[in-house]
Amino acid sequence: MSWVFWIIAGVIACVIAAVAYGFLAPLKVHFTTRLPLAEKADWIGPAPDAPFVGLALSGGGARASIFAAAGMEALQKRGLLSGVTHVSSVSGGGFAASYLALHPVPADATDTYFNKMQHVLSHDYFWDTQMGQLRNPSRLFSPSRRFQSLQETLDRPDFLRNATFTDLPTDRRFYFNTVSYDSGQRFVFSNTVLPRIDDTDVSDLPIGLRSLSFTDTAGHRKTPDSVPVSLAVATSAAFPPYLGPMTIEVRNHQGSKPQYWHLGDGGVLENQGVETLREAIYAQKPHTPAIIYSFDAGQELNSDLSRNTLDISIWSRDVTRLVDVLSVYAATQRNTHYDAIDARTGTRIDLMTFNYMDVVRLARSENPPDPKWLSWSEWRYDNAKDRLESRTPADHLAKIPTALKITRCHRELISEAAHFLVNQRFPLRAVPS
Repeated sequence: MSWVFWIIAGVIACVIAAVAYGFLAPLKVHFTTRLPLAEKADWIGPAPDAPFVGLALSGGGARASIFAAAGMEALQKRGLLSGVTHVSSVSGGGFAASYLALHPVPADATDTYFNKMQHVLSHDYFWDTQMGQLRNPSRLFSPSRRFQSLQETLDRPDFLRNATFTDLPTDRRFYFNTVSYDSGQRFVFSNTVLPRIDDTDVSDLPIGLRSLSFTDTAGHRKTPDSVPVSLAVATSAAFPPYLGPMTIEVRNHQGSKPQYWHLGDGGVLENQGVETLREAIYAQKPHTPAIIYSFDAGQELNSDLSRNTLDISIWSRDVTRLVDVLSVYAATQRNTHYDAIDARTGTRIDLMTFNYMDVVRLARSENPPDPKWLSWSEWRYDNAKDRLESRTPADHLAKIPTALKITRCHRELISEAAHFLVNQRFPLRAVPS
């Protein structure tokens, strides 16, 4: 039996060594590139003078990805999705955006396509990420290395399948929003070429509110074709301290000392993805009217609920709420600035926001528009635990957590909420044939 002992001892020693390596070398470079890139490529996507129709898909984990998928289905049924020219996503919304990019909606789209999309997006990516850590013990205690497990999970054959930015379509512009931990600015991965960040003749935005990206010899911003789509999506969802930072090693062609760019969840800075679309709108000259459909599945502060609760335990239970506190102030400041730009330049932006919490507010109003949200009788996937936790489906909708997994009941509630909100704005019977 001595050989069995030595085999077991060897396995244990390897695991201990791998875990120790994770402690001693916790950081990882996830992508390496040389700058500046080659000369600016041709602009892709819709013509500059085409109508600007933006789709903003917010962060919020699996809740956001399902809300985005259902929202796109609702727009498709009304003939509105095909007109979208720009798609901007954050965190969980990037799951839905990347699926749309790599699995285009067929011309004869039926419910089957969107059912498959929701099925793929509702997969338990948290579990797969955890299993990736167990298979690679050096990642267990390193958020930087744990990030790699999530990226590998996203490259499933039915999802991102190891695609790179060269595989993205050219009929739409896609923006995957992250944040630079080095400067506090947006960092965008995109399949289009953006103008120089310091070009005052192109954008009405001050430089500090423009997004960062890779640059070519002329200073234009362009994501290298070799960047994996899964890297951009995972980075946009890499909320600290569990995941990240994602690190890019940047060298120049003269071979000087490299720089290291550290990126993370774009929702830390702006969770809706609308600001990147505004930047694209302001870069269009002359300014033309623009429409943005914004699907916002981000949690928000509820002062009435908070003031009636003794213990909100921000630090011990949900540290992400601190980001929400800061976002309220920051969003107010930025929106004031954007309103001033719109007034000065005559820019017209029709922003239509669909926020899943609006369903909760409507259900709790004096005249609820749909009794379905007040009774569990018409729902398919609720169980005794769901009904015990929440008196009504609307109450349960408000409790869906931010995670990389989702239950069948929560998926049904979020999907119905998206269809309900779009129908409030665009009733199917009112859509012209």
